[in-house]
Amino acid sequence: MTLRDVLAAVRKHWVLMVLPVLLLAGGVGYLSLTAVPQYRAHAAVYVSIAAAEDPGDLNQGTSYTQAQMLSYARLASLPVVLDPVAESLGLDETGRELAGRVTASTSGDVSILDVSVTGASPDEAAQIANAVVDQLRGAIEDLAPDTGTGASAVSATVVDSAVPPQAPFAPSTRRNVLAAGFAGVVLGVLAAWLREALDTRVRRPEDVENATGVPVLGTLRPLRRSAPELAAPLAPTGPSAEDVRRVRTNLQMIGRVGRPKTFVVASALAGEGKTHTAVRIAGSFAAAGERVLLVDADLRRPAVADRLGIEGGVGLTEVLVGRAAFDDVVQEVGDRLSVLPSGAIPPNPSELLSSREFDELLEAAGERYDLVLVDAPPVLSVADAIVVARKAVGLVVVVDARRTRRAHLRKLVDGVRLGGGRVVGAVLNRGRVPAEAAYEYVASPSRGTVSGRAAARSRRAEARRGVATGGDRSAHRGGEGTHARTGDGGGTPAPAWSPVVPGTTEAPAAGAPDDASAAAGPRSDDPPASTGPHGDERLDAPRDEQAAVQHDGEADAPHDPPVDADAPHEPQADVTQDPRPDAPDDLQADARPPRGDVLAHPLGDVPHLEPAPADEDVLAPDATRR
Repeated sequence: MTLRDVLAAVRKHWVLMVLPVLLLAGGVGYLSLTAVPQYRAHAAVYVSIAAAEDPGDLNQGTSYTQAQMLSYARLASLPVVLDPVAESLGLDETGRELAGRVTASTSGDVSILDVSVTGASPDEAAQIANAVVDQLRGAIEDLAPDTGTGASAVSATVVDSAVPPQAPFAPSTRRNVLAAGFAGVVLGVLAAWLREALDTRVRRPEDVENATGVPVLGTLRPLRRSAPELAAPLAPTGPSAEDVRRVRTNLQMIGRVGRPKTFVVASALAGEGKTHTAVRIAGSFAAAGERVLLVDADLRRPAVADRLGIEGGVGLTEVLVGRAAFDDVVQEVGDRLSVLPSGAIPPNPSELLSSREFDELLEAAGERYDLVLVDAPPVLSVADAIVVARKAVGLVVVVDARRTRRAHLRKLVDGVRLGGGRVVGAVLNRGRVPAEAAYEYVASPSRGTVSGRAAARSRRAEARRGVATGGDRSAHRGGEGTHARTGDGGGTPAPAWSPVVPGTTEAPAAGAPDDASAAAGPRSDDPPASTGPHGDERLDAPRDEQAAVQHDGEADAPHDPPVDADAPHEPQADVTQDPRPDAPDDLQADARPPRGDVLAHPLGDVPHLEPAPADEDVLAPDATRR
């Protein structure tokens, strides 16, 4: 296992990583905060030769004292020194018990003995330390050899008396918490690594390849089950659809060119999603324009008919025993997907799948269809899948990332190979997809409104040009729209601007129709169009609003005087005429050719837009408006 595997295990089992750290650090921190503080006091004793008459005797005495320093240090923790200390200070402990709190040490060739004493209070530690060095000084002199005069040959002097310490030396809460946290990290990493090493489930595509040496054709993320399976066909876009297309692309590269492609879809154990995967792969191939036959060869627990919502009482069993013809029982699901259900459950499924009739069926299906998918039973449960795998290009094993073990995969691959078949690939079902593969590469929904906004801007620009130049179209719309909006129960109608009609010297009266519209006459079932701020028609107004405006105009608006028929002016074409005669009247002014036709998907109603005509400019205003 590499360092990357260890880091992946820690990330996956992060609970096992965090739990020891929290428990150890929290427990040690609590104990440190609630523990009794301990203080340490220090004192020092200098040991030397008492007297020497010449330098040689002095050197010998110095060497003697330095050789005895370790013995003197050991003497400081013996009852001969500590029992008198306990009695003099009135302690509730004996000399042997007090020895656990007294430490004496020396270093190198130094003749100084350091004595340290710990206690629950600073004063107590200092008193015991001073008492110990006083008693130790006397014990050293008493136990040293005598000189010729009867005096002690060794002299011990207290050179540093103990003083009460200012701060406790223990417990160190920060140090203890850091040490416990580090220990928790080590234990957490070890626990996560052991958990990952002992977990034999197949979680990632690398686990499948390492366990069996079989390439992974793709990973399918978990989906909610829907019934029937193709009631909501494969979405044209989305991450789940791309997962199936990736499997389809890899399967297209397997097999020989010009040879029938027959694949068996099976799993190691039941409930790993083999039928669901087979249906989705078959639908993906059919959506790509290939003729696909899906055969339900699971004659023990068939599920394809239920998944697709089709009749499954008659099918493969009846064809193999000669009770029905293939063309009579095969069912079409869409334009290019054919399904052969399992039919009745026979008493001898393995014998039927091993028969010559089944071989002839697969051979005939391979000549008629581009792809034949066979849904077979689990490999480790029965031998049916191994029997069928010998007759196909190969077996595609479906691996459930939540259930399948490495040992199951090894047994499956070994069993298929021993039976004469070949495992061509694996599909990891309900697996985790990497973050870079989970990105949905689709167009933004807001881009679908670009042409609509461009058309709206073109209409507004056209209206402004009509106001500036006094065009005929604006005059027609302005008069008609104003006539429809006037009349408000006694109010004065707002005058509409009236440009000079070409060929005349005066503008027509507001609301007066031109010759073309007068000849055609008003239509009783046509509500007048509402107007915008520049007098042009507001085509997005609802029909109910337009009808209400028309009713008010007929009841209250004053009628314009008739126009003299002999007045010289040129007839004006009706700009609201729609080139489509069957278009609704209220949309004739905004008639546009369809952007695309919705084609029937081979598996359902999946929208598909045809490209726009080459001579159509989607950014230019509609030709019917110019």
